[in-house]
Amino acid sequence: MTSTSFWQATAGCPSAPAPRVNDVDCLIVGGGIAGASAAYALAQAKPDWKLAVVDRRRIAGGATGRNAGFLLAGTADHYAVAVARYGRETARAVFATTVASHHHIRTFLAHRPDVECDYIPCGSLTLAGTQEEAEVLAHSAELLREDGFDVDFVPHDPLRRGFCAAIRNRHDAGVHPVKLVHALLAASGAAIVENWPVATLESTPAGVVVQGERGQLRARRVLLTPNGEAANLHAYFADKVFPKRGQIFVTAPYPSRLLSEVVYANDGYEYFRQLPDGRFLFGGGRRAFAATETGTDETPTADVQNFLERFRDRHFPELIDLPITHRWAGTMGFTPDGLPLLGTLPGQPEIAFSIACHGHGMGFSLEVGRLAAELVITGKPPALFDVARLERNPASRPAAHV
Repeated sequence: MTSTSFWQATAGCPSAPAPRVNDVDCLIVGGGIAGASAAYALAQAKPDWKLAVVDRRRIAGGATGRNAGFLLAGTADHYAVAVARYGRETARAVFATTVASHHHIRTFLAHRPDVECDYIPCGSLTLAGTQEEAEVLAHSAELLREDGFDVDFVPHDPLRRGFCAAIRNRHDAGVHPVKLVHALLAASGAAIVENWPVATLESTPAGVVVQGERGQLRARRVLLTPNGEAANLHAYFADKVFPKRGQIFVTAPYPSRLLSEVVYANDGYEYFRQLPDGRFLFGGGRRAFAATETGTDETPTADVQNFLERFRDRHFPELIDLPITHRWAGTMGFTPDGLPLLGTLPGQPEIAFSIACHGHGMGFSLEVGRLAAELVITGKPPALFDVARLERNPASRPAAHV
C-alpha cells in the first residue's frame, strides 16, 4: 500500500502527457532527486545529448517526495562516529561532498530566481537527547572545525525543550523536495515519462533495450537511480541495498513561529521543522520499531505515528491540539557501510547506477548527481562511492543507522 505526502499533495505539478521517446543518449530510470540531479548535470556537461527520465509512477513519487525536505551536511551518523568508521580522510571527503551539493543548489537557484521550491537557508540544529550523545556532538564539532567545516557546538539546549546540547550548522537548509526535483528536470530539458515501470534491461551492440510494461525504449546508456527499491529492478542489488521505512506527519499551521532551523535529534532518529506556512513536520520513530520498519510498504503505522505524537507532546506541548493533516511513509535505501553506491552492472558497462544515500539523499543530491553524470560519460565511478569497495570487503561493517 502507499500514502500521499504533504509535498506530493502541494507541489502543484500536474502529470504531463508522455512524449514520444526513443533512441536517447542516456535514459535515467528513476525520477527522484538522484535522477533529477544526474539529468541536470548531464545536460550541463553534454548539452547535445538527448536525455529522458522514466519513473514507474509520478515524478518524485518515491523517497524524494516522502522525506522531510532537509538539506543537511554529512551522513546519517554524527561526524565523530563517521571518523571512527571510515577514517578521517574518508569522513572529511564525504562531508565535503554534501557541502559541495549545498553550494550547487544555491548556485542553481541563484541563477533561476523564477524557481519556487520553498528553499529556506535556515541552518540546522543537531540535538542530543542524552548526555552521552552530547559528548559525541562536542567531539564531532571539534573534529569538524579542525577539518575546516563551519559549525558551532552549543553546550545546552538552544530550544529549551528537553534536549542536552546541539551542533548548529548555519549552512544547512529546508526545501520543498518535489518542487526542487521538477525544477531540476525542467532545467535539464529531459523528456519525462511517468507511470512507466521497467521490466528488463538488455544490452545490445547498439545500446540498451529497456523493456517496460507499456512498451520499449532504446538508449545508448542507462543510469539507474531506484534507491530503496533497487533489488526489484535488478537482482544485483539484493545484497547491497536494503529498504527501510521512514514515517512522517504534518500538522495544520500554527499561528506563531516557534522554530527557525530544521532539527535532527536523538542520533537522527527523530527530526522536525516548522514549514513556511506555520505547519509542523515530525518524522522518525524507526529506532523503537526497527524490526517492522523495513521493506517497501508506504503505509504509515499506528505504532510509529503514535510514537511521533508522544514525541511532539513531550517537546512541544502547545501543539497537542493542533490537527494532523497529512501522514505518510516512504522507503529509504540503506547500504552495508552507510555510503552511496555508484558503479556499473557486471558485464554491462553501458548501464550505470547511483543509489542509496542512507536516508540523506537530499543532502548528497547535486554533487552525487554530478558524479553520476561523470560515471555515465567516462564509465569510471568515483573512488569515494565506488561499489567495488563492497566487493573488496563483502563483510563491510554495518552502519550505525540500520
